[in-house]
Amino acid sequence: MRPQSYRSALAPRWRLPAGEGYNTSISNLVELVVETAESSLARPIQFLKGVGPRRAELFERLGVRTVGDLLFHLPLRYEDRSSFRKIAELEVDQFATVRAEVRAAGAMPRGRGRSRVFEVAFADETGILRATWFHFSAKALTTRFPIGSKWLVSGKVTFNRFRGSKVITHPDTERDEPEEAAETLNTGRIVPVYPLTEGLPQKAVRKAAHAALEFVEQVEEIAPPGLNERYRLPNVADALRRVHWPPEGMDLSALTAFTSREQKKLIFDELLLSQVALALRRAGARKPEAGAALPVTPAQLDEIRSLFPFPLTGAQKRALDEIAADVSGDVPMNRLLQGDVGSGKTAVALAACMMAVKNGRQAAIMAPTEILAVQHFRNITRLLGLGGPRVELFTSSRRDKAAALHALKRGDVDIAVGTHALIQDGVEFLNLGLVVIDEQHRFGVAQRAELRRKGERAHTLIMTATPIPRTLAMTLYGDLDVSVLDEMPPGRSPVETKVYAPAQRAAALRIIREQVAQGRQAYVVYPLVEESEKLELKAATEMFEHLRAADLAGLRLALTHGRMKSADKDAVMERFGRGEVDVLVATTVIEVGVDHPNATVMMIEHAERFGLSQLHQLRGRVGRGAARAHCLMMADTFPGSPAWKRLEVMTSTTDGFAIAEADLSMRGAGDLFGERQWGLPGFKIANLARDGRILAEARKVAFVIVEQDPALVRPEHAPLKRALAGRFAERLEYGEVG
Repeated sequence: MRPQSYRSALAPRWRLPAGEGYNTSISNLVELVVETAESSLARPIQFLKGVGPRRAELFERLGVRTVGDLLFHLPLRYEDRSSFRKIAELEVDQFATVRAEVRAAGAMPRGRGRSRVFEVAFADETGILRATWFHFSAKALTTRFPIGSKWLVSGKVTFNRFRGSKVITHPDTERDEPEEAAETLNTGRIVPVYPLTEGLPQKAVRKAAHAALEFVEQVEEIAPPGLNERYRLPNVADALRRVHWPPEGMDLSALTAFTSREQKKLIFDELLLSQVALALRRAGARKPEAGAALPVTPAQLDEIRSLFPFPLTGAQKRALDEIAADVSGDVPMNRLLQGDVGSGKTAVALAACMMAVKNGRQAAIMAPTEILAVQHFRNITRLLGLGGPRVELFTSSRRDKAAALHALKRGDVDIAVGTHALIQDGVEFLNLGLVVIDEQHRFGVAQRAELRRKGERAHTLIMTATPIPRTLAMTLYGDLDVSVLDEMPPGRSPVETKVYAPAQRAAALRIIREQVAQGRQAYVVYPLVEESEKLELKAATEMFEHLRAADLAGLRLALTHGRMKSADKDAVMERFGRGEVDVLVATTVIEVGVDHPNATVMMIEHAERFGLSQLHQLRGRVGRGAARAHCLMMADTFPGSPAWKRLEVMTSTTDGFAIAEADLSMRGAGDLFGERQWGLPGFKIANLARDGRILAEARKVAFVIVEQDPALVRPEHAPLKRALAGRFAERLEYGEVG
């Protein structure tokens, strides 16, 4: 991709008269009904040759219902079956294709008490290659492979030491006959490998995709004129044709790395579509309307900062300046506050709430768990002190809610802190001016929208302690302004992180005892509440008794987990906060919202079962004071495994943003953050960890398009508009709440 500005290249051709189209609301775009011409792309795939109703049901599991869907069901990878090897040259653990003749075929016993396999002995002038099938019809395969027939055989080569021969299990096979050469789909070429579902073989998908290519010219080009030329990309039809069926001589290494021009074209189009949707959401959320302004003077901002008994970091001051500028305007703020564990987001949130309070408006902070909500409530009330703004806690377990709800509706509550209880029926604000949503990825899009609706033109501040890579933030939060807390408050100690194998358990426990002897406290975290026979994991309830009776006998232990009553959990946390508990045994209920500077040890049992984000969050519960802190990751895994790679990342850095980049690279965006939570669909071919540069270009193009044609009324944008209506319409209406 050429990193040239699309704006500078094409803007003169697309410039709009000032103000034209800017009154179009996002709701009008969402409600717009687009007439789509009848085409073969909308035909159910069951009518494609070789598919039929039963196989169509299997395709539907993959989200493939129409011919158009099938054309965008793209290969995961490719295998080079274009060159043929002699059997004597085959290497174990390598994919290969051979030309060979059937010498023998039949069902074979596998051993006492074991099911049979079907085996075909293929031969060329250099040796014998055996092919085996475990699920088969002996009659069908015997008929398929007559003695003397010639075949192209492809697959991964293994070695059977009992038979003393090379083997390919469930190979791809095609008759090696000149009249069929033109229709060879599975061998003798660079062959695509597709995502599958149970019961749907690769051959069937390849055959169906090949049949669908008959209609590829009907796929609309969503890129406006001049865009493909600017970035030296093919048109979409050519790109799809070559990605599904790479022609002879196409660069396999580029296909494997997803850097071919054809793949870049499809990646760019997919990212362009998502970025245009985000740009439209941003445009809709930024329509100027009166009545939202919460003016903050420099003197008021200084007064708000003086609430804190500690100096704010430069990053916190910068974020507050950005928030103050936003809320002082007549356009509702829609800002993401992103910061690592312990970077001081709560202080910034409280300062933002005070901007609303000083303007006579109410503020609300919604957290995903009761522990986190209670933590926010206590921190805020401690900082504001007696005689300050009235703060109330709203959780489902609170029994005396009636009076608090009445005070909220009357306007006597200045700051409401709570969980999902804040969005329940019966919760009414008098004049909600600011909404703060903490750990927002734990809420659904509709839940975030519901709290926003309780305040007319309320400003929104979204917070996350899960650092998000830049490419992912551009996609998930492309319609938001972003503030980043990239400094840690002074006085925080680095956390020494180490992996302990089961045989090293005594050494890890010794660190806990040493720290407790110095007056410090520790956490021991388990992934389960009760023991699971299937997973064979140590569970918090059983291990609590073991630790108290044996490993940590003589220390003061307490247990907390998500199944306990809220009052019991609160009592345990209060005892821990008062220093009456040496070691808190817990599940991941303490992952967020627990802040005790005296805790210096975090032992994570079965660390191999946790993702990087969870491990980082758990580690963030310690090291919150000046004393040296320890993270002890107990793990039963081996070097080279995926779990080991995650643990290596944890021991190599404490930088949450570096960890997030590694997590994105290892797992991908869809696994890191469920698409349902974000209101954006998954990608067919784009990979945010790999395609950051393409995403940046697509974003520039998308925002130019929407800036110059905010209603997408120009003829050249009609295909883009149709694609958006089909894929993003429902999601655009949530644009104002991120």
